[in-house]
Amino acid sequence: MKQLSKLLVVLSALVFAGCTTRPSVETDHQADFDFSSLKTFAVAETKQDSKENILISPFTLSHIHSALETELVKRYQGVSTAANPDFIVSYHVVIEEKLDPRSYDDLYGFGYYGRGYRYPSLFFHGPGSGLRVYNQGSLIVDIVDAKTEKPIWRGVSEKRLSRSMAPQQQREVLSRAVTEVIGQFPPVK
Repeated sequence: MKQLSKLLVVLSALVFAGCTTRPSVETDHQADFDFSSLKTFAVAETKQDSKENILISPFTLSHIHSALETELVKRYQGVSTAANPDFIVSYHVVIEEKLDPRSYDDLYGFGYYGRGYRYPSLFFHGPGSGLRVYNQGSLIVDIVDAKTEKPIWRGVSEKRLSRSMAPQQQREVLSRAVTEVIGQFPPVK
């Protein structure tokens, strides 16, 4: 049980720890929908029932929920799902392990941040290759028309994740991702 809680902490840190690069945001939407008719919203609770998101911290999911509400309430009126909102917002977090093939020169190291110049020796010479494994985190925000229950908009933010961030830094990265995704809603025609 103790190892499971350590695993949960490490995986939670991996989920939203970030590098210094900005997340990339992509959106898609239903072209013929009238987004100007939307006035009220509700953020749906995310369920932790699949193998992929069961290890994501409930505190992280709660933070995403709050960040979405904070961003949306700037332009729309928040209501409960029982009050029949115009649209419902749901969110998902996906973590994928990816491979990054790189080529480098053993004499000089990796690019600008390499090991610096070394005098030639038998152990440090010529090009080499390495495979790096990293985690890619995706925050997916779906917006559904509450009347028809059909999706009308999707925003996805992807970012390479780092293991070395403190929880407060993770929340800052997560808040920026939510802001950048919701900043693309509604789509501009």
